[in-house]
Amino acid sequence: MSEIFFIILFSFTCSTGFGIVFGIQPKELGYAGLAGVAARLAILLCQTVTDNRLLYTLAGALLGALYAELLGRYKKTVVTKFLYPAMVPMIPGDLLYNTIVCIVNADGQNFLVYGTELVQALFGIALGGMLAPMFLHSKRYIRNVLGT
Repeated sequence: MSEIFFIILFSFTCSTGFGIVFGIQPKELGYAGLAGVAARLAILLCQTVTDNRLLYTLAGALLGALYAELLGRYKKTVVTKFLYPAMVPMIPGDLLYNTIVCIVNADGQNFLVYGTELVQALFGIALGGMLAPMFLHSKRYIRNVLGT
């Protein structure tokens, strides 16, 4: 239980720190930190159900992007202000490092394992980041077309 607490705390710290570097105003840094927490919580919940990296990174990116989209609308600001901090804790740096080490050491078997995991993680983040705004904007587009 304490490990989960620290993972969530580090996600908040990471997203808040990225928000500082990204130039977010101090009064909105907490929202940026909560974006990372939302994404990490989705990942942790999905990891209890599945070990498929694509699925749980997709869920984390989807929730983080939805949070950013809705908060951007509520605060009447650009969505990327909260989207990037939401995605930062999901960056698979360990997989990238291990994949590159396998390339340098000509370890083909582990390269395939780490490379596959890396592609799944990156694809899940990209897909989740695209699907959330697509859902929200398509609903608005359909309402405009129907004239309601």
